[in-house]
Amino acid sequence: MNPLILDIPVIAVTGSNGKTTTREFIAAILEQKWEILKNTGNKNLPNNTQQIAESYNPSVDAIVLELGMGKQGAGEKHCSHVQPNISIITNVATAHYGNLGNSIESTARFKSALIKHMKPDGMLLINNDDENSKLLDTSTFKGRIITVGTDKQSDYNAKDIKYVKGGMKFTVTLDDQQLALFIPTFGLHNIHNALFAVAVSHEMGFTPSEIREGLAKFQVPIKRLNIMELSNQSLLIDDTVNANPQSVKAAIDVQEKLGKGKKKIVVLGSMLELGDHTEEGHKEIGAYLTHKQVDAIFTYGKGAKWIKEGAIDAGYDPNKVIHFKHRSDMHRELKNSIEDSSSILVKGSSAMNMIKTVKYIKDRYFYSIKVSNKDKKFSLMSLDKTVKYLKDRFFYLIKHSNKDENLIYLNSQTLQHLDIKTAYIKLHFGQLTKKLKISINNKLKTGEIIVPQRLSEHITIPPLPYEYYFMNNQLFLGPVIGMVVYQRYMNDPNQQLLRFANYSKIKGLIFLFSPDLLNKQNKTISGYYYDPKTKSFIWGTFPLPCAIFNRIPLRKSRYKFLKKHLGDTIFNYPYGNSNKLEFWNIMSKQAVIRNHLPRTKEYKNVNSLLKSLKSCDSVYLKPATMAGGNGIFHVKKINKGYLWSDILGKQIEIKSKDALAQTLKDNLVKNKTYIVQKEIPTFNEKQNKIDFRIYLQKDYTKNWRFSGIETKVGQKNSIIANSKNRKSIIPGEQALKKFYGLNEDETKQKIEEMTQVCIRTLKVMEKTGSKLGDACLDLVMDKNRKFWILEPQINYAAEIKSARDEGERRVLPLILPTPFEYAKVLSGF
Repeated sequence: MNPLILDIPVIAVTGSNGKTTTREFIAAILEQKWEILKNTGNKNLPNNTQQIAESYNPSVDAIVLELGMGKQGAGEKHCSHVQPNISIITNVATAHYGNLGNSIESTARFKSALIKHMKPDGMLLINNDDENSKLLDTSTFKGRIITVGTDKQSDYNAKDIKYVKGGMKFTVTLDDQQLALFIPTFGLHNIHNALFAVAVSHEMGFTPSEIREGLAKFQVPIKRLNIMELSNQSLLIDDTVNANPQSVKAAIDVQEKLGKGKKKIVVLGSMLELGDHTEEGHKEIGAYLTHKQVDAIFTYGKGAKWIKEGAIDAGYDPNKVIHFKHRSDMHRELKNSIEDSSSILVKGSSAMNMIKTVKYIKDRYFYSIKVSNKDKKFSLMSLDKTVKYLKDRFFYLIKHSNKDENLIYLNSQTLQHLDIKTAYIKLHFGQLTKKLKISINNKLKTGEIIVPQRLSEHITIPPLPYEYYFMNNQLFLGPVIGMVVYQRYMNDPNQQLLRFANYSKIKGLIFLFSPDLLNKQNKTISGYYYDPKTKSFIWGTFPLPCAIFNRIPLRKSRYKFLKKHLGDTIFNYPYGNSNKLEFWNIMSKQAVIRNHLPRTKEYKNVNSLLKSLKSCDSVYLKPATMAGGNGIFHVKKINKGYLWSDILGKQIEIKSKDALAQTLKDNLVKNKTYIVQKEIPTFNEKQNKIDFRIYLQKDYTKNWRFSGIETKVGQKNSIIANSKNRKSIIPGEQALKKFYGLNEDETKQKIEEMTQVCIRTLKVMEKTGSKLGDACLDLVMDKNRKFWILEPQINYAAEIKSARDEGERRVLPLILPTPFEYAKVLSGF
């Protein structure tokens, strides 16, 4: 095939990095007075070059081609369609390393194909600062070689390089005069890209003023260091077009400059096509980040795990770098990490689809949602203009209406950012959905969106700080969380204030309600919502929430109604005392858990008790469904019979089987199923009963986590250690050291062991029908330091502990706020 050979400038741009940006810099200058033909977007394959050649016509003054050469032989194929007479090789690096021979030398050789197949006496431009470009084969090239650089003396040098608002300034000497230039993008690598455009256009006779104006008009290509200012004073850097070690380092350098004074978060997907350099290339980035004062590193994808390893090997804090296998997990953790005034860099190879992460962040932080708290009359685009604007945008007729309609206000640029294809936005607030017609108001700032406060006859949006996210043309405002409480908390909601200690992390509408305030017909709930400004509760009527934290024995019919409308976002249901016998029967089938269960049998008559006492010295008789120590008795073998004890300290010596049977008949709670459970002897010389309580809760990760552990020390000779019979309550860590002689490391290890077995226990409970998010388990430990699970507690004492002594209150800050984290993520926020 004979290539198209033209007398006009045919400019070809290739290289490991910067091809598209260089192409666009050149085009921005040339387009001021020439008609040019160029490829667009990422269309840089040989077939795209062929299409450009076939579309040439004599009116074209110049052709600007970006040549993708990520595969062997691509250079020859490009040049077989049209012969370049001006060629630019931006640099030679490890991009497409695996496809180009797994060495810098072979990569340079394949890039040199452009030199070999361009016009032999044409013009070749090379980056003089790039050491690898010296490997390019110019031995047979008879044309002119022009160099650009910032460090080494070159034909075109950039000096006085500065980061300024909106871009970078630098100077270049043209025609023996210093020319001050500005580019609306960032990074030293983009100075090199701009220098190529300056050199080419200057060699073609463009004036210094034309070059200056052209560079200033440059528009940053999508996904290439696109800088977005977010509504929380944060900065989002989208550089997701592709990734290799050199381009990732360049992006990190830009973040270092732009993110000064901000929390720096780097989100990196795998770098693909690095071949034999894959592990080394990723570790190189990890090591590079270690010296950049980055606050958090998130990595995603198979190869990116080596970024984490490289960072840790270079001395980076292991707690600040997290690798993810699933994007959804990364997004959840990222959202929890973004604070006001953060700087977030997102980058990765194109196939890693890191643009999804950019969209996730933008859909939650770019816009500023405001609730109109009165019937404010906005200065709007005229109705005719609004209709025309929307008609032009959405390609269908919007009919005029004389009726008052619910509107959502935003400017035209915001609408373009949203990129929705309807004339309305669906607002979701709790379970209420409201269709709001778009009304254009160009006096609003870009990103500012105003929604009406009144959504229905019954519901208005309380004036609170909310989070939001977009999903196509749907706006979700929230979270909206309900908490079902006992009537005593409706009478005095301030008793719940401690739960809102971390409200700033949750935000949104959180309200307390009792079941009788549920209006099934209107699908509303009345109750008290928390106001963070006054730290108090305000009465209101709300839509059905997105999630419910249940703290009462909720009637089954009401639960079914709520579940129908909320789905699987109601947790701690069923609520109440777990059946100890059922619990033991289920858990005894689990090998790991069974190893931590005291021997337990159903009590049927005196014979079942005596049978249990044959294998141990003492047992507890416990009602299967009662709590608080009620109905519990202790039976111990003694020399002349048995010693019977109740929770009040009363003891009876029993000498015969018949007397024991009568005592059972007289004392066991009627019509209650009882269990006989082996007593686990604990090592305590003072004969105080010691019980441990471990608190486990789900947080924003949707996973169970350890929240705290406390130890209840009973009164001397008491058979229980609950609040009525307690000597003291101390931190569990302290008890493990004091009573069991564990050191610091052993204490941590023991708590971790407890945590894992107890989490396994809760997961089994969930598989058998419970939806849980907040629980604790009561344990005891024997003299050999083995722990035993007595029972789970779903309706454990929480808020009520705030009225008790310091020991009781100590754990409250750790356990009370956490369920709202879980409710929030169940709400979709």
